[in-house]
Amino acid sequence: MIVPVSHEQIRDYLGEYAVHYRAMYQQLVAAPPDGAGYPQLAVSPFLGAGTLECYVATNGSIIVQWNQPEPGPQWWIAGGPALMVDTNETKTPREVTEALRVAELLGKPIGIYRIIAKAPISEEVWAGRLDPQWPRADAKVDRLTITTIQTNLALDVVLQRLTFGAFGSVLDIHLGGTDGAFWLPHVVRHLGFVTADRVNRRFANYMEIGTHLDDAAWDRRNLPVRLSSDIRRDFAYQFAKPGPGGTLAFGRLDWAQPFADRLSRLKAAIDAFEALLRTMSDADEAVFQAFLENNPILLDVYGEVVSKPQFPYPPGAAPLGKAFVVPDFVIRYPERRYRLVEIERPGKTIATQAGHPRVDLTQAAFQIAEWRAHIANHYDLIRDRFPGINLSNTAMVVLSRGNATAYGQNHDPSKYQELLRAQYPSIEIATYEDLATRAREAYARLASLGFPS
Repeated sequence: MIVPVSHEQIRDYLGEYAVHYRAMYQQLVAAPPDGAGYPQLAVSPFLGAGTLECYVATNGSIIVQWNQPEPGPQWWIAGGPALMVDTNETKTPREVTEALRVAELLGKPIGIYRIIAKAPISEEVWAGRLDPQWPRADAKVDRLTITTIQTNLALDVVLQRLTFGAFGSVLDIHLGGTDGAFWLPHVVRHLGFVTADRVNRRFANYMEIGTHLDDAAWDRRNLPVRLSSDIRRDFAYQFAKPGPGGTLAFGRLDWAQPFADRLSRLKAAIDAFEALLRTMSDADEAVFQAFLENNPILLDVYGEVVSKPQFPYPPGAAPLGKAFVVPDFVIRYPERRYRLVEIERPGKTIATQAGHPRVDLTQAAFQIAEWRAHIANHYDLIRDRFPGINLSNTAMVVLSRGNATAYGQNHDPSKYQELLRAQYPSIEIATYEDLATRAREAYARLASLGFPS
């Protein structure tokens, strides 16, 4: 007979899991030869600060991180991404419908997905009622608090209450039972839940649903094996995800094929890019802008790339008389981080023969300064599209082939890069060969994860 573990045992397990996850992550992101050179992405809530809750049901567990961060103001009205629980006769208030009509959003995709319950939903589920008297236990790992909560309810009931009936009452996500494999949980990322009356809402940055409570699943001796699997899964998810929005993954196979497909597209893009550089290195900048628009994965394999967004000025506020400024690319990362990218022709060089920066580089750096001044002074005009860009943005200029004369006559490239970092401390200067090399290195690292298609 299987004796379920207690929430205190799970607390101890998760606390140790967080410590070892962080150590393994540091090994992966360390630069070679000390580490694998993976990017320092927030791939797991176990790496950050705040609170993780683990609801221990009678036949499973739900690990969840709420509202860190929420996707934007009033995401439950429009924007989401969220599942909205409703009835046949909608409970959406008239004022919400009118607000959407005034904003010209009525009838358009707004990131809120209405799902209708076929049977009555109890008051406990509609209100998402949780018992404040359920026993709790905390583990602290740096600035992360892991709270385990012992319920007296079945897993599907707890899940219904956490999601206001979206899972269980409306959508059957086929939880499975104790005969399934360990460590293949259902994982929900970046998804809100809201009732149609907009009274009850929760936003899950991360939710992990498991159906095992026996000792074998929560024995701390299995941590090395589980961590190796989980951290590979988390990096692969960041690469495989289709873009912004919420995701639901029910076991590994739901995203293994998208991972393999995206890896194949990366390989094809690298091959085509290198051929373009060999045959058309003197082509106009627009040729490379168009190529990178069609193959944004070359700029960053993990970020979402936005091509030529317009940053408008209020009337009369533009210092140079422009109606707006237009970055070549903005790369959006998780946790509201961004990178501004300016590209120039690969045929241009970075330095003169004497070693002085060419005007192409100084003009590119000036453009980035112009974008940053706009972001600082007129953030309110772009925050809906790029929330948090005023607090966290880096920049990159891409120009030159990176050949022997790119940095002037007989100058050591690595030493010249040091000078550039000193002159432009907040801007990375990269060549087109740098982009190709980084993409190939990323491909090799991702391929080494070894997930089947």
